[in-house]
Amino acid sequence: MRKLVPIAFLVVLGACASPSDGPSATNIRNASLPNSNEKIPVVELADAPLGIMGATTMSYASNDAGLSSFRSGGYVDSRLRRGDVIDVTIFDTGEEGILSTTNSKTLNLGRFTVDESGFVTLPFVGRQRVMESSPEALQSRIVAGLKGSAVNPQAVVSVVEKPANGITVNGNVRAPGRFPLTARKERVLDAIALAGGASGAPGGTTVTIVRGKQRASASLDRIMNEDRQNVYLLPDDQVMIEGDSPSFMALGAFKSAGEFEFEKDKLTLAQALGRAGGLLDDRADARNFYVFRNQPVYSDAAFAKAGKNPGAPFVTSKPVIYRVNLKDVSNFALMQQFQVQDGDILYASNAGLVDAAKLITVFQKSVATAAAPPPGGGGN
Repeated sequence: MRKLVPIAFLVVLGACASPSDGPSATNIRNASLPNSNEKIPVVELADAPLGIMGATTMSYASNDAGLSSFRSGGYVDSRLRRGDVIDVTIFDTGEEGILSTTNSKTLNLGRFTVDESGFVTLPFVGRQRVMESSPEALQSRIVAGLKGSAVNPQAVVSVVEKPANGITVNGNVRAPGRFPLTARKERVLDAIALAGGASGAPGGTTVTIVRGKQRASASLDRIMNEDRQNVYLLPDDQVMIEGDSPSFMALGAFKSAGEFEFEKDKLTLAQALGRAGGLLDDRADARNFYVFRNQPVYSDAAFAKAGKNPGAPFVTSKPVIYRVNLKDVSNFALMQQFQVQDGDILYASNAGLVDAAKLITVFQKSVATAAAPPPGGGGN
């Protein structure tokens, strides 16, 4: 009868609480939100949305214009201003002109910078005021200045740099700095390329443009996939690149628990399980493997009712738990289609026998044992 007492005690104690690294399968099935007691849905993997379109939620609301709010046809002002650098080349097709003694009928005069007074000094034609002039107007003046020393002169003026009309690219790029805008009408992706490219993956990179008091953001992968997001840039635009690689957590009975970064839309649940090294054979309950997710929910109603910027997206989250039974072979195929999202928590629960063994160990340590007699403590 006495042998039944410790067993009964273990049963009662186990019903109250058992030592474990995390929640049990029963705890998870009965999980509820702390403030509302609303039960968190536990969805079997077979009933979960699969594939990239189903498993992932847009990182922006449907009415989020992103960078497309910057409407511009691009920078087209080619007038010369202080600090601009021009390249000048002259041609002479005659036999007795200034280039008659050379092997080529083309002569590159070099590059010239417009000084603070708005002038440039050119060979053969002298000092010219070019402030607010177009390259074409300067070409005509060069040709006029060459008359008399060339038979049929021609000139080409190209604007090489316009520092006053530049943009700034900062953040997670390989070569941040200030870059001039040219007649090619640079766009957002051009600016990122000028800065050496983004350091992170497109899915984890956010691009923000600041133009005066206006600011807008979009993910790099959205800009790459939506042409309207790849807007034209204007002088003094600030382009900021911020990297925040998606990550998931693996907790519980995994061989390699921890946080793991990944590229958005390119990691399946099967691959994530592999990243964590798989389940521990001597601890994990293969029938109860879970994915905890805070699903983003976008709503315009909350802002509209509050009178705060009606039409702006209001982002909330709704927890959901997906259960995976790895004893069911069909789930391995489903795991190859289920996409991991940023912030997901993978949890591998302990098998029931593991927690029971821990409880027995705790009980054994807590049982009082008779003190050993002190040395030399024999009778008098």
